[in-house]
Order: sequence, then structure tokens, then C-alpha cells
Amino acid sequence: MKYPTRLLAPFFFALFAFLFLPPASWAKSPPEQPNIIFLLADDMGYGDLGSFGSKIIQSPNLDQLATEGMKLTQCYAASPNCSPARTGILTGRTPYRVGMYDFARFEALHVPTDETTVAEKLKSAGYETMFAGKWHLSGDYYSGKQPYPGDHGFDHWLANATNFGKDAKGFLRNGEPVEQVEGWMSEVVVDEAMDWIDQRDKDKPFFANLWFSEPHTPVLAADEFRALYPEDKIASHLEYLAHSGGPTVKRRNVLKNADLYFGCVTMLDHHIGRLLTYLDEKGLTENTLIVFTSDNGPEHRTPTAFGSSANLSGAKGHMHEGGIRVPGIVRWPGQVEAGSVNEEPINGTDWLPTFCAAAGIDPTSSKPLDGTNTLPALVDQKELDREVPLFWWLWHARGGFETAMRIGDYKLLATMVPQKDPGNINDAVQPEDWSILKFIKEAELSRFTLYNLVKDPAEQNNLATSQPKRFKRLKNRMVALYEEIQAEGPDIDMYRKPRN
Repeated sequence: MKYPTRLLAPFFFALFAFLFLPPASWAKSPPEQPNIIFLLADDMGYGDLGSFGSKIIQSPNLDQLATEGMKLTQCYAASPNCSPARTGILTGRTPYRVGMYDFARFEALHVPTDETTVAEKLKSAGYETMFAGKWHLSGDYYSGKQPYPGDHGFDHWLANATNFGKDAKGFLRNGEPVEQVEGWMSEVVVDEAMDWIDQRDKDKPFFANLWFSEPHTPVLAADEFRALYPEDKIASHLEYLAHSGGPTVKRRNVLKNADLYFGCVTMLDHHIGRLLTYLDEKGLTENTLIVFTSDNGPEHRTPTAFGSSANLSGAKGHMHEGGIRVPGIVRWPGQVEAGSVNEEPINGTDWLPTFCAAAGIDPTSSKPLDGTNTLPALVDQKELDREVPLFWWLWHARGGFETAMRIGDYKLLATMVPQKDPGNINDAVQPEDWSILKFIKEAELSRFTLYNLVKDPAEQNNLATSQPKRFKRLKNRMVALYEEIQAEGPDIDMYRKPRN
């Protein structure tokens, strides 16, 4: 008997999926390739959303997203600093392997085109791709000599070099200057995304990568959002903030600007809510995987720094948890259980292999990945089996430690040596006769401390002496990984400043 080809097609697809697709991609019934939207806040603290414990900040849309999806209680940024964190998201690799040694304040810093990005991977699988928002992955953004989003796999893009405010200048759209965009920060990004989704090829899945500027400086908010935070409501929250974030420098003794910060977070939530409503109206919600997170912990040094690290030590720029642990929310109807909470550690480097698994493609390329596919945790609540430990490194980190590694419940921190002023809780400084690059490429690790993050999330009880066998094993693993990354990182002239 002959069977019509169209009737055999489902059988052959199922056979192909069984034999070749990653197990996590068909742990439940195999979905069609989902649309993927990645939402990245800037400098949002772990405790800055209602769903993550804030008693004052109103974030109804992101809280609802968490109710409809999964809350990640141990979600990490790839770095406690902006540009390296974004590099980890884009490439799935520890940013120091790529050469993003700092935020893009030096002209030479950029993501090379020989790195394979998540946009390129998804594009190869038939996705249409777009980027909108803060790029900050180029120290020489406007010269055209370094890669733009379009050179890294994004079909359509609207990007600013760094942070931007209301009615901002400095944007490029697909390589062409935009004299001025009109609107608030998150408003512009969401409008661009919705316009693009309307105009895209409807026969293809899409990947929208939206990197907001809120609540980074300049901290701005429309009056309607600031008005939600009168002084009588703010005062009690300032007391809460004064006891969060560990040994960070805060300006918590004044009410001025607090309503600005809180309103800024609520404004971001509002415009994300517009995007979620749009997806509902367009019938796109059911087959769209959404991730929301932040690039690092909250700023703590400026007059508008009112972000919260909750009960964690440290803030932006620190290797303690407050610098790298961030809010994380995932919604994928039919795959991720609504209203669920996941305590598995998930890092910014994990999103590339995770999105590849959701799309049914191999995440590997010619360079080693540090991230892992997290769908077993997100879809089936399984523990992840990592080949490479979670690892963070920032040469000028604050708090006295420049590197951190997590394996299981345990986290190890260490200091780069030699230093001009060892153990200084402010930004680390290399010896006077060393360049920054020499410091990165030749410094060794010292002054290790060990913590159990499940029992001690505030990192107050150093276990290095009481658990000597574990300490030695983790120390050896950390040094080996550090030296591996140190050897792979490219040589870059770190002292060349960006053009004006």
C-alpha cells in the first residue's frame, strides 16, 4: 500500500526528533519552535520587584509574568558589570574568554565577529531576529570599525552605545543615525519591538532581544509613576534598604530621588506590560518563550541609588551575591509550569544553549561554551549537570574579591595578586608598574574564602578552615579554570580611551 507523502511527514519528523534533538527539547510533547523574547533590565537589584520581596515597588506586570511562569530564585548575571554581562548573554561564554574585560569604556573593547552569538544560532535555525536598546558592547561605537548588532546576527536593530534617557539622541537603526527618538527609555524599546513584530515574516519564528536602560542612570520616570511613591510610603522602605546589601556605600538617609528610582522601575514594568498585552492581542502568547532578568545587581554609589540586594551582601561591581544574583522570570506556556519556583543556579551564559535547545538546534561552535542548557530545570525541575562551573571575574571588582566560582551549594571567592592595595573594599588597583592587561593576564589568585549559599546566602560564615577537603578541591578547580580563561583571553590595549 502506498501512503500519501503528507501523511508520512509527521512520522518522519517524530523519528528525527527522537533520534537527533536534545532530550530537553522533547521532555514534554515536542513544541514547535517558539518565538523567544529576552528582556534585560539594567542595574536592577534582586529585591527590586514585588515578586522578589519588595514591599514598596509596584511591578504588577512582571509579578504577573512570574505567576504565569517560573520565578528563578538563584538567577545570576554573567558579570557584576554591564558590558561583560551582556557579552556572556550574547556568546554563552565567560566574558574574559571573549576579551570583554570591563564595561566598554576603552576603545578597544568589543565582541569580535569570530564569536558565535545566540542571534546567529537562532537565525541559522530559521528565526528572524531583532535587537533594541542599550548595546554597550563596543568601545568605538560610532566609527563603524567595530561590529554592530547586525554583524552579530540581528536582522533588524535599534541601538544606542550606552545608557539613554527620554527623547534620546545617539541611536543607530540598522547602521543609520536616528536624529532623535521620542519617548521614555523602555517605551522606545517596546515600540520598536512591536513595530518589528508586526512587519516580520509571519511564517518564521522570531527572536526579540530587548535590552532596556532602566533603572540605570540617568534614572528617569514620568510624573505619573513618581506620584505612586509619596514620602509617607517611602520612609519605611528606606529603613529596609539600609539593612540590605551588606557592606556597600548607600545614600539612604534622604528621601530625595527615592521616588525617582521606584518610579523608574514601575515605568519599566508598565512598558513591559504593554508588550505582554500586545502578545495576547496578536495571539502570540502561547508559543512565545519569555525571559526577564537584569545585567547585574543594583548601583549603590549615586544619589539615585535606591535598588535593593534584599538579604544578599554586595551590589553592582561586587563578587558577593548582591552584585551577581538578579531577578529571573521565565514564561513558556505548556512547557514551564505556571506559578512555579526554581532554586537551580542559572547564569547569563546559559541563555544561548537554552534558547538553542528550545529551537531544537546544537549550541556548540568552534569555541568552548561555559553555559549549559537549562531546559531540564525549567521544564522538568531537574538538577543541571554542568561541565563548567559557574565563574565570574572582574579585575576591578569592589568588596575585596575579583573572582568567584560556584559548584552546587558552595561558592569560592578569591583576590587577584599582586595589587597596589590588597584587600581594599573599593575597586581593585593593579601595581603601579603593571598595565591593566598585564594584571589580567599575569595575576595569580590568593585569599580564598568559601561559603555555603543555601545555608548562608549573605556570605557571612567562611568555611575555608572548617571544611578543608572541600576547600582544597574547589580551590584547585577554581585556579585551573581561572588559568584556562586567562590563557584564552585575547591581548587588548586596555588604555586606549573611547573617542568623544
